[in-house]
Amino acid sequence: MESAERENRREEAARQFNQHENRGDGVDVAARLDGGLTVLRDALYVRLHDDVEMAVGRDSMLLPVSETKTEQKTKAEIELYQIAVSAAAVRRFGYVGGEDDWYLRWLTQFRFGRGQDHPNVTRQLASYSSQSSDEQRLAFTDILARVLPESRKAPLVLFRLVPLAVEIATALAFGDHSGALDARKRQVACLPAIGDCHDCRGKLLENGERCRQCGNPLWAFDWLTAAD
Repeated sequence: MESAERENRREEAARQFNQHENRGDGVDVAARLDGGLTVLRDALYVRLHDDVEMAVGRDSMLLPVSETKTEQKTKAEIELYQIAVSAAAVRRFGYVGGEDDWYLRWLTQFRFGRGQDHPNVTRQLASYSSQSSDEQRLAFTDILARVLPESRKAPLVLFRLVPLAVEIATALAFGDHSGALDARKRQVACLPAIGDCHDCRGKLLENGERCRQCGNPLWAFDWLTAAD
């Protein structure tokens, strides 16, 4: 989104958050969440598209215009999955008050703006909300395979790291460092090579930051295949 629109969404999200939670740190929470999810969305597209093309070759049948549309569709699907995973984490750890779906609706408006009421958005989020975490992950990979066929060639461990990365970004946005650290430990259990980077050492980074060496918080192709 353009910077002005993005800033307007942040301000409105912060206002709504403070009103709902009776808090005064909505600006910080919204900024951290926005930074973390944006970095993850963009990094995941790179892992599924750019990194795969570098490893296995480019699909010469894709025209630039169709590639642009594919990127837009893929990032929209990534957003939907991230919203669902983040909302599940917020419910599980009690980051916001109430037991309804306020956070899910709030984050959807924050990330999609006027597109929040698009039929595909409401339909897919409803589907994710009725599924377990494993079912969500499998449904997400099926959707990606249709929207971005080369995603089938991405290392399978990537799809186990992604929901944990979203959980980390959510935990850090709400100041839950111990929860984020626990999710990072589970990532390391999936991919021990995470801790081998000489630059970041696999440590938690602030939301919106990334390691130029390994890609942390979402690791590059050669790191994802280091254990193969």
